[in-house]
Amino acid sequence: MSKKIFLVSRCAWTLFNFRAGLLRELVKNGNPDIVGGAAGDGFEPKIEALGVKFNALPVDKKGINPRADIKLFWALYRCYKVQQPDIVHHFTIKPVIYGSIAARMAKIPKIVNTVTGLGYVFTDKKITWLRRLVVGLYRISLKCADFTFFQNQDDLDFFLSRGLVKKSGTALLPGSGVDCEHFSPVSGPNPLEKSQPTFLMVSRLLKDKGIYEFVEAARLVKEHYPKSRFQLLGQRDIRNPNVVPEKDLKDWNDQGLVSWPGEVSDVRPIMAKSDVVVLPSYREGIPRALLEAAAMAKPIITTDAVGCREVVDHEINGVLVPVKDAPALAGAMERMINDPEMRKRMGKAGRKKVEREFDEKIVIKKILEVYNKDRKPIN
Repeated sequence: MSKKIFLVSRCAWTLFNFRAGLLRELVKNGNPDIVGGAAGDGFEPKIEALGVKFNALPVDKKGINPRADIKLFWALYRCYKVQQPDIVHHFTIKPVIYGSIAARMAKIPKIVNTVTGLGYVFTDKKITWLRRLVVGLYRISLKCADFTFFQNQDDLDFFLSRGLVKKSGTALLPGSGVDCEHFSPVSGPNPLEKSQPTFLMVSRLLKDKGIYEFVEAARLVKEHYPKSRFQLLGQRDIRNPNVVPEKDLKDWNDQGLVSWPGEVSDVRPIMAKSDVVVLPSYREGIPRALLEAAAMAKPIITTDAVGCREVVDHEINGVLVPVKDAPALAGAMERMINDPEMRKRMGKAGRKKVEREFDEKIVIKKILEVYNKDRKPIN
């Protein structure tokens, strides 16, 4: 039986890059009315090319803005009330919070959420008032939902311990998954020599992704290995209060520390030429960049932090270092430089781990099972 399904995220970029596989599967399964809702950012044509309608939404990504958030809530409510989808599935914090309440008010038959991570609100200890507010909003909104997915056990435990969700209405997903056919190892010799390794960090350019630790580690490594290369790949999310100033990026480039080619539509060519992929993040859901790196058989250095440690088995497919510890990060990088056999071994192990645990097909199967379940009344 075909269904009308809305998938709502913060922006078209995340909807396309993280949910394209799910959207394709829904269209392939004969659901004629699949709608993607998000803030427009230029990726709308890519979503529509999948056979999915796009509905632009006024998602303001910068902190708590009551006027903007009310505007988003009413836009979602009117959309659901008029179009009456059978299922709505929200991703990222604001769609989850405001979309769940709007969908319940509009009497949508099934409301599904995916909490993709807790974000800077939960990593910045200075904004206790905002964290309390967000927890309160989650308490209200998740009671409106039929089912909520989480991407790591720590986040699920956090919500369960505070009574924000019931265990029976939750499940874990291995992130957004990765297309193991699209992201695959590149055959042939690595074009770079041992004395000129490349460390690649793929991330939104936010302070809590560990950007400054990456740069400091680059500075330390270059003292011993001056030909080593460091690249940052990703966008400056200017509406996020944790965004890295463009001046810093320019200064690092001018000093020869880190190059920033910006954002690209396809990371594979750059990732294929890298030796090690690095993400010194403070906290994640499940970082997609690390899944892509492992799928391409790249060894990983990341932090022993929520979300990151789920992707890396320490000393098997990568190395875990403490959060906010640039010297430890630099030490792990130097180990990678000096042990090409370890890099190769970890890369192969990472590919096997992704195929076994994080293949996109696993994620899609779990989501479709929830879509197809009969709805149970919410107490």
